[in-house]
Amino acid sequence: MDFLRLKQSGIQRDFTGTLADAPEVFSLDEVAKFGLKSTISTLAFDPVQSLLAVGVYQNDNALGEVHVFGQKRVHVTFHLPRKASVKTLQLCDSKVIVLDSKNDITIFDLSEPAAPGLGYSPPGVVTAMRSDPCLDWLFLGLQTGEVIAYDLDREVLSPLRIPNFWRERAPKARSLPVASLALHPKDAGTLLIAYSEGAVIYSFKLGVVNQWLEFSLPPGAPGADTELAMIRTLRKPAITHALWHPTGTFVCTTHEDSVMVFWNPKDGSVVQARTLEDAGVHLPGGELPGGGAGKGISIRQPVFRVAWCSTSNPDDTSILIAGGGSMTMPSKGITMLDLGPTPNMLTSSAQVVAEHLGSPRRQRILPTPTQHDVVEFCVIPRTTPHYGGGHDPVAIVALLANGELFTLRFPDGTPISPAPLLNPSLVMQHPFATRVDVSAINRQRWLSMVRPRRQQGKEIIVGGVEHVKPLRRYENRTIVQSSHPNGTVRIWDIGHADEIENDVMWEIDAARVLQRPLDLQVACVSMAGSSAETAVGMESGEVVVFRWAKNTFFGQAPPEVPTSPVTSEGVRDVRMYADPEIKEGLIPACVLDQKCGSVAALKMSDVGFCAVAYQTGHLCILDMRGPAVIYHQPLSSLTSKESKRSSVSFRKSAQATSVAEKATCLEFGVMTLEGDGICPVLRTVTIANSYRILLHRPLRFTCIFVGSNHVSDTSIISLTPLNSDSGRRTWASPQAVANLREGIKTPGVIVAVSTTETKIFKPPTTRGASKSWGDEATATAAAVCELENYGICLSVLTSAGLLQNYSLPGLKLIGDPISLRHVFDTARIDHAKVLESGHVLGFTAEHECALVYQWGTGERLDARPKDTLYNPSTPPLPRPTISNLQWLAGTQFLSIPDLDLLIGGPDRPMSRKQQLAERAAAQAEKGAQRAAAVASSSAAASSSGGGEGVFAGMAKSMKERTEKLSFTTDTMDRLEESSASFAEDVSKFVSQQKRKALLGGLTGKWF
Repeated sequence: MDFLRLKQSGIQRDFTGTLADAPEVFSLDEVAKFGLKSTISTLAFDPVQSLLAVGVYQNDNALGEVHVFGQKRVHVTFHLPRKASVKTLQLCDSKVIVLDSKNDITIFDLSEPAAPGLGYSPPGVVTAMRSDPCLDWLFLGLQTGEVIAYDLDREVLSPLRIPNFWRERAPKARSLPVASLALHPKDAGTLLIAYSEGAVIYSFKLGVVNQWLEFSLPPGAPGADTELAMIRTLRKPAITHALWHPTGTFVCTTHEDSVMVFWNPKDGSVVQARTLEDAGVHLPGGELPGGGAGKGISIRQPVFRVAWCSTSNPDDTSILIAGGGSMTMPSKGITMLDLGPTPNMLTSSAQVVAEHLGSPRRQRILPTPTQHDVVEFCVIPRTTPHYGGGHDPVAIVALLANGELFTLRFPDGTPISPAPLLNPSLVMQHPFATRVDVSAINRQRWLSMVRPRRQQGKEIIVGGVEHVKPLRRYENRTIVQSSHPNGTVRIWDIGHADEIENDVMWEIDAARVLQRPLDLQVACVSMAGSSAETAVGMESGEVVVFRWAKNTFFGQAPPEVPTSPVTSEGVRDVRMYADPEIKEGLIPACVLDQKCGSVAALKMSDVGFCAVAYQTGHLCILDMRGPAVIYHQPLSSLTSKESKRSSVSFRKSAQATSVAEKATCLEFGVMTLEGDGICPVLRTVTIANSYRILLHRPLRFTCIFVGSNHVSDTSIISLTPLNSDSGRRTWASPQAVANLREGIKTPGVIVAVSTTETKIFKPPTTRGASKSWGDEATATAAAVCELENYGICLSVLTSAGLLQNYSLPGLKLIGDPISLRHVFDTARIDHAKVLESGHVLGFTAEHECALVYQWGTGERLDARPKDTLYNPSTPPLPRPTISNLQWLAGTQFLSIPDLDLLIGGPDRPMSRKQQLAERAAAQAEKGAQRAAAVASSSAAASSSGGGEGVFAGMAKSMKERTEKLSFTTDTMDRLEESSASFAEDVSKFVSQQKRKALLGGLTGKWF
């Protein structure tokens, strides 16, 4: 059978070579993963170590995980010990503190990424958690209202237990859980504890409550309600959040009705109460919120998250609020109240302070995608984690309700592209990638695609160091193109588990070019290997082509109305819509709009041609030298003409043409095809058509249909042109086109793979050799792969998750199938791609992809060294303290050592660091003593034998040895004499006893 296929295919030699006799080389390597297995639940940032951590939900594919990201590709994953979702996440110096949905706390060590986490089960349900990078304590608020402190350094629970103080105020309340915990920004000895019905300011030094904060809306005070029946009643909305002013000047509490209340912590009085729209809502007789008439019910969003930020001056503040607005608001986002400089509390009146909080200097909404609410966000401070965690932020990372991320610049709220800032795994969530394409790009071309330093911007995550990787392994780089629903395509090097020389991530934006905010779903992407020209096909039918070039419109704003006319061929110049901040990069070149429906397939060649296939069955070939359309025709007209000329060899063609033909993939190749020419070979539902592109006149090409060949009754998934003499791929490259001018002919065949079979034939009409896959599974992806120094083979990925390799041209199975079911998601196996290098790219989960290599050594990602996350040379910055004026005014300050003594008690055990230090000191002391003893003995020996020669020393040693032996001999002799005398004494004693016994018997008998 192999011999028959050899003859039928028109190939005279075996291209597989020694690969067919080396099944041991087929071993799967896990090369790389990017993305997240589940959606994000929470996130945190450490400005000192400059690390961003995200926690994810637990699902069927994975346990709960914490992903910590640093600069470039630094990424470490921590796994929870059991199935649970990450509920709360905090970074505290070298610790990652996780509270999961099962109410367990797990503490991971950043300095030991490979070590398992330390687990702790609190004595109750944890409802609030607070840590500080300068403290060793983790404060936990329980559902019972109590607050306990866990010793992070000693890994034990402290004896401190703060009772539920609000139970004194409301003894009949059914439940008073702790809603929030916050340490004073300048005094670690003051803790703000918020319960559901009120808040207290607790002093560790005094052990008592300094102030009680209880908020109620009297009858007539509007609050956040618009219904008159509610306004006429007394209301006590429950607290949801509580936080300090960055310097501790005020306390802010948010409530379940979306009212924010500002307190004076000195006397516990209400300074201001407001909603996002109105101030003074706690005063009776005020206007209804939003100017309502009081006849209807206005439903508001809860306050999901609130942060009190400041500039470099901690008294110049602003408040960020996620949620709290009306459900009917058309725009969604994060509300920013820019309060400006804080008035002096000693000299300002109560009215001035209330006006400061009620009438911000500026109020605006930082816009986010309107489809989903912001449920969580993380501010990115420049340097310090203190002053409430929002000191001088540069950006905001927002988490949307569907799990997507969105980055904003602070304070103007301008959207920031995540491409130069975030790890590719996070870019996949910004927003979720809808498809992933991959191309092999020439290394020299990719290394030249660098971003100028002035355009890179300031990186916001610079912590961590990648582990050492081997040098580059391949001449071509595996470049991934991830498409997103907002019309953006991100392009980066996924690598081969080797050193990534150019880690830049490029972003091309089809929305900017098409000048519309909606209907931006990407259908397919194709990137040329040597020129890096990139074509983006939209589901709306447009094709946007980008090429590497200088931006001629650098620094110029794009025109409001299109200035370039659309040609009769549907081609439009769009260079003026390039990003004005990019001086050189992937610049939009043109847009092709044929009005033929959605794009079904796309191929950008290395020789300046772009082939586009539409769902309606039309085919278009674009010459980028114009650009100009050199071919446009529906495939149905071509297949109908061929069916009229069909013979016995193509008896299935008539059946195939009954179904509307449409191309599903396009390929360009150079081979002999009834003459010399560039042959773009495309595959349709059942038929492979061949075309010839010829130079019609200077700088103008034409495309001529040559013929078609029936391959299968099912969809074709791969086409590869091969040189029938050497077995090399005959892709359309600049060198291959140059060879045409010199008259060099390239004999070739085409390897066509469908979902049910494969066929090797000479274009355009030779029957060729074929092989069926059988009825067990269908093929989803295929490619002709090459292993250097071995040979080539046909690698086919089936719907059952098996990677099968076949010899060429015999199509004989090589080795055992490689199972990928444990790597890829079988439900999305049809999205996987097989590369010519032997790599396979596919989805492992809904938002995660993996790259594997079939000719590896069985290496797994878990077995590789972990990246370094913690830098011990950058310890936490010291905590800010009260000013001299505050100290003179009588403000009591508690130092951190005193706080440790109050919380841990006098019997606090030694820390691990102290134990290690004591052990090291003891070992050092023993070593010093041993060294001193050796030195003294050496000195004595050297002083006693300083004038002796070598032979004299030997003679002395022999003499000492002889003396010792003599002493031993004397000792043995004395021992022998002692033993003999002892035996003689024993004999005498026995004789005396016998004599006495005899004499005693005689005496008793006679007398």
